[in-house]
Amino acid sequence: MPRQYQHLSAHERAHFLEHGWLKVSNAIDPKYIEEWMADLWPRLGYDPEDKSTWKETYIKLPRHREVPAHQFCPEAWNKMVEIVGGEENIDPVRERYYGDQFIINLGNEYWNTHDEHPTEAKGWHTDNDWYRQFLDSSGNALTIICCFTDIPARGGGTLVAEDGISEICQYLYDHPEGLDSPFEDTLYTHVPSCKKFTTIEAQAGDVFITHGLLPHTVSQNHLHYARVISNPHVNLVEPFNLSRHDGDYTLCEQVILKALNRDSVPEFKPARSRLAHYPRTAFFKRARVAEELQRMRDAAVVKGLDPNSVDSFYVKGEAAILEHEKRNGYDKEYGPGGVLEWKTGEKYRNIVPVSRQVAFPSRIWLDMQSIHFSEVGRSCTVLCTFGV
Repeated sequence: MPRQYQHLSAHERAHFLEHGWLKVSNAIDPKYIEEWMADLWPRLGYDPEDKSTWKETYIKLPRHREVPAHQFCPEAWNKMVEIVGGEENIDPVRERYYGDQFIINLGNEYWNTHDEHPTEAKGWHTDNDWYRQFLDSSGNALTIICCFTDIPARGGGTLVAEDGISEICQYLYDHPEGLDSPFEDTLYTHVPSCKKFTTIEAQAGDVFITHGLLPHTVSQNHLHYARVISNPHVNLVEPFNLSRHDGDYTLCEQVILKALNRDSVPEFKPARSRLAHYPRTAFFKRARVAEELQRMRDAAVVKGLDPNSVDSFYVKGEAAILEHEKRNGYDKEYGPGGVLEWKTGEKYRNIVPVSRQVAFPSRIWLDMQSIHFSEVGRSCTVLCTFGV
């Protein structure tokens, strides 16, 4: 029996297949936007009224709160489920909770008066920094963009290359040995030559569901305001099945086959073992936890509240932190490509730490300044920028 759809209209299914993304308006429960955004400026340590304090243009924050995805954006979640062929296909643990790991694009004075064509944009990527990438990899079946602020035209919305999927799929088909991140200089070199670019515009509360192989990057924020999003993912239990005997493919699988102009690819087999590891981009975000939490506590005191009243699982005990780590892959060892460390100039450097980064709960509760993350080991020469 062909797949049945209760939450996706025929138009929405066709749009996802044609463009690689789908917008769900007003999808986020407003209470999470209100509650989580209340801590934005204390977490940043910036004055919202004084842009001279905005030292960084583009910032990725760690997570302090999270709720089940179906509770955070129920309508969008139902559509995600149908795009991947059913909830039973979705990993029951990994990224089943969405949270406040904000990605902030502040822009700057320069971009008030300068433009950048999509073909000039840097940092094209797909979110696959926690597993070995094969054509049929479903570790990131969907990349989700949750909008916590309005994103008007020229407001720094995520830039996607709709016609960029085809060459990514072809490259992965031609390389069954798969790729280990980083591979910015391998998998996305064609994107500046693409023709179909879309820059996301949205209202606060909108959710964009994008295919995991849709290349994207951050666009310039010409309005010099705080554009805030998060980008969780949908992880599947099994790899995509690109050779179904009945031809009844999920929408995610159909996008890949359409990109290859194939009805099936029964001959494709990964030539190496699959590998999941610590997310490469988590390292520099989690290094911010201690200072962020201290600023949140200071802000609570200014309001006359108990500093321990801040809403963060980092003050809720070791069990809460370890559960969060498991949900997001922080309990895994580092992969072959190491991790990314933040450097000045809003760039990131590949490093190979001595041991896995761990958040030590007792140090966070008792002494905010004493938390220590892993020492930096040998460093590589690769510098990159990336974003959404």
